[in-house]
Amino acid sequence: MASTPLPPRPAPAEPVLAETIQDWTRLASQSFVPLRCTTTARRTFRASLVARDAGNLHVTHMRVGPHAVERVPGTADGAGCFKVNLQLEGRCAVEQAGRRSVLAPGDLALYDTSAPYRLEFAEDARLLVLMFPHGVLDLPPAAAGQLRAARLGSETAVHGMVSSFLASMAERMDALTGMNGQRLGNSALDLLTTSFNLELDDQVAASAHEKDRLRATVHDWVEANLSRPDLDPTTIARAHFISVRRLHQLFHEEGTTVSAWVRTRRLERCRRALEDPVSAGVPVGRIAARWGFPDAAHFSRVYKAAYGISPSEARARALTG
Repeated sequence: MASTPLPPRPAPAEPVLAETIQDWTRLASQSFVPLRCTTTARRTFRASLVARDAGNLHVTHMRVGPHAVERVPGTADGAGCFKVNLQLEGRCAVEQAGRRSVLAPGDLALYDTSAPYRLEFAEDARLLVLMFPHGVLDLPPAAAGQLRAARLGSETAVHGMVSSFLASMAERMDALTGMNGQRLGNSALDLLTTSFNLELDDQVAASAHEKDRLRATVHDWVEANLSRPDLDPTTIARAHFISVRRLHQLFHEEGTTVSAWVRTRRLERCRRALEDPVSAGVPVGRIAARWGFPDAAHFSRVYKAAYGISPSEARARALTG
């Protein structure tokens, strides 16, 4: 009996090299967003990168010489994304929104491509850079804004565990393809969200403002109860012993509404389920109902409005790679 042939292994991820700062500027801008790169070592500058797409993550493993990077102001290309740096070797300074952090090996930092930022490498360095759209992160925009350029140090147990997982991705870039790559990308986003929530909790704990503590508690509670059919402002307010008016005020200060935020988070859970091969046999209507959309036609409309394609198209596109 003939044996079944093994599926082909993914092609090795080969680095792309840059031997001048001008080449590196073009290469980095093509991989990320329009950037301005400068160095005082123009004749000896060397850099390389290996890039893979893993679901919603654009994953880049980089080796760079001493140089500085700035987001080119006034350009919309690539806006609407977050980037996360994991320092692997050497050091990097990250600046955004008036905050500056210096990353050592194992440290993480998040920054936003929609606003100016600056990176400085005073020495040879190696790092992993993850870029992804704002909407795939399980955090409200205002909460993510509090994290910009904050150092998430590997000396903290949770941050260290997340860093270890991401570092393993840098060593096995050739594995970030197809469905496996997509699921690994989703896992990375989940782990990053855990780190970010811990950092936000620490910020809230250090804050004297009860409003910040309450907002963080409400966010966590809503995320844990997205599948509840009675998840509405009254239910949320009652669970936190506050008035509905105060609840609406909390979300208004973030530039959104309670209902809009719940709907967005539920849609994201549906999107991830539709793209997960484990759920390939689960009817779209059942997935929608599980996350608070009992009306299939309504779900299809709001899903397409949010993501530009229907739920069925999203599933087909994900399953065909």
